Amino acid sequence: MGSNILEERMLQDTLATFREGSESTISTAQGVMLIDGWLQALQGDSNLDLLEAELTELREELQSGQPDETRVRTLMTSLADKTQAVAEGPNSEGTWTGGLESLSKILRNFADKI
Repeated sequence: MGSNILEERMLQDTLATFREGSESTISTAQGVMLIDGWLQALQGDSNLDLLEAELTELREELQSGQPDETRVRTLMTSLADKTQAVAEGPNSEGTWTGGLESLSKILRNFADKI
């Protein structure tokens, strides 16, 4: 990760969305839009197939009439763990790493508040 301009833009947009408002003000629609952006940014990266699968599942859960809070929490925690692993991976570098670490913490905190 980090070599794709779209990935970098999605990271900046996602961090900005969570930082600009409190986590409780992020709507389901905003979450789905962010997920759609990430799915587009990660498209074609076979190393991230599992991440894409979890993002797709989270999107579907959020779009359901009554999202299962436990499932949403589990998926967000898993995504936080995977984001942290990428941030600590051997190919991580520079500001990209710090951004991913921030995103991991934000996802984990958000999941804890569900």
